[in-house]
Amino acid sequence: MEGRESTAEAPRHVAAPPRLVRALGAWLAVLALAVTTSAEEPITRLSLADAIELAARDNPSLRAKEFEYRAVGAGEITAGLRPNPSFTFSAEQLTPGGSSGAAIPQYTVSVGQPIELGGKRARRVESAKAATRVTGYELADVQRQLLYQVKKSFTDALAAREALGIARQNLDVLDEAERIQRLRAEKGDISELDLMRIQIQRFAFQRDAADAAQALTAARIALRAATASGRLAPDFDVVGDLAFRDVEQSPAALYRRALDNRPDLRAAEAARAKAGADIKLARANAWWDVTPQIEYQRIGPDNTIGVGVSVPLRIFDRNQGEIARSLAEAQRTIAAREALASQMLAEVDTAFTAMQTERGKLILLRDAYLPKARQVRDTVDYAYRRGGLSLLDFLDAQRSYRDTSLEYVRALGSYWAAYYQLEAAVGGSLEN
Repeated sequence: MEGRESTAEAPRHVAAPPRLVRALGAWLAVLALAVTTSAEEPITRLSLADAIELAARDNPSLRAKEFEYRAVGAGEITAGLRPNPSFTFSAEQLTPGGSSGAAIPQYTVSVGQPIELGGKRARRVESAKAATRVTGYELADVQRQLLYQVKKSFTDALAAREALGIARQNLDVLDEAERIQRLRAEKGDISELDLMRIQIQRFAFQRDAADAAQALTAARIALRAATASGRLAPDFDVVGDLAFRDVEQSPAALYRRALDNRPDLRAAEAARAKAGADIKLARANAWWDVTPQIEYQRIGPDNTIGVGVSVPLRIFDRNQGEIARSLAEAQRTIAAREALASQMLAEVDTAFTAMQTERGKLILLRDAYLPKARQVRDTVDYAYRRGGLSLLDFLDAQRSYRDTSLEYVRALGSYWAAYYQLEAAVGGSLEN
């Protein structure tokens, strides 16, 4: 406690041995190098949470909007400042006089302080704070759109990776069938025509693999653009799955959430509030300002002090144009808010309908068509290998399973794309 003397003995500092100091310094240098190297290592595995974190930290569009928010917020400082005083100095009759005799020098110092009337300063601060709120909601809307871009690109990457895996599995099955057919053709059990049919069918599977690889590359490019991170490796892998997760939401609840959460709607409402503040500011600026002045004058050996006031005569310009502009701007913001609300509800309807449609297709494929296609493929493959069915039956079963499995992956990707689109439409997570 203060004012009480300590009776404890001060700690004694003992110098460390030079060898220990050198060892410690070397260890710290190695640790710093390891930390630096680890920080610079490219990211080879990326989860959705990591992608969102990278985008929130490094995306240049988001950072530009953050700086804009700071710049607009600085306007509150300017709005709260009072007018600067004025200082005037003049010197007269400094040259010798004419026939009338010697001139008497005159020195005049004048100081004036403008005083704002009509509450101009308070109205300026109110308008500046309203502008900051508008930009803040616009920043939140940029974050909303960026979050959708990251989730959509990440889902595209997952779907492309799954499709690529299915295409490669199908190629492996076809390659095995081609190997068997080649052996049978060499023995003369089948004709070369059957072997060529398999080789021709292989092109479709190769095309699927090439399309999936291209889609995966495009999704990686989109993710890299959204995160704007230079640490992502060229062939980084996405960590996650496309497991179906159903969400029950009624359109009415979604409408309410969108009206409550969408930052662009909040920005429109804040713009309307700012327009109201600008109307008050324009009317306040129509008031006259006064500038009290104090003057000191020295004429030869004589000193005089005077006071005065300066008042502008607002006869012609009474800020009529700015008042009219502010009133029209207020009406524009009201109409813009109504238009945005209608568009926003339409986006919710569109995204909800798309999600429900993709959900229906997904459930049908998962519960009915995909199991049947898999069963047909396995049955035909078993019978074909034992000579019970023809090559055309085998190829047809493989083609049906290929189409159905790829369609299931596409439906999963489309469902999650619609899901995240609906999240963006309502301005928040659907799981809360």
